[in-house]
Amino acid sequence: MDEKFVTSQSQLRQRKIHYLNADKELMNLILRTKFAGAKKVETELILQQVDEKGVITDIKLTNNQRLNPNQDTINNFLLNGVIKSDEYSYNDTKLNNVISTYRRNFKEIQEIDLNDREGKRSVHCENQNDLGIICTCSKK
Repeated sequence: MDEKFVTSQSQLRQRKIHYLNADKELMNLILRTKFAGAKKVETELILQQVDEKGVITDIKLTNNQRLNPNQDTINNFLLNGVIKSDEYSYNDTKLNNVISTYRRNFKEIQEIDLNDREGKRSVHCENQNDLGIICTCSKK
């Protein structure tokens, strides 16, 4: 795909790290990109605890930890942890008026969308555990 539609700009939408912390508690660390104006981009950090039943509880963070966290802040949450999954999604602006979004877990692509700006053509592919890779194409 990158040979036909070269990426001109790539922007992280969200990254979600599911891990066991040092105390063997299941946690989610989520980094989410927010647009706060014309060209201002902010990163928001969300920390969640997941109990044995799958119930998610948000952990209260200070504003310094939550908004535009530095790498040391992120590293402190992940210190001595075991990462179970590392899922992230990107918006890619391609040349020739094509937009792409994709979601990966570690290096494996889970989902990809490719659309032209006019919305006349699109391709959506998703890796489903029980069915394999399923793609849907449309042309209006």
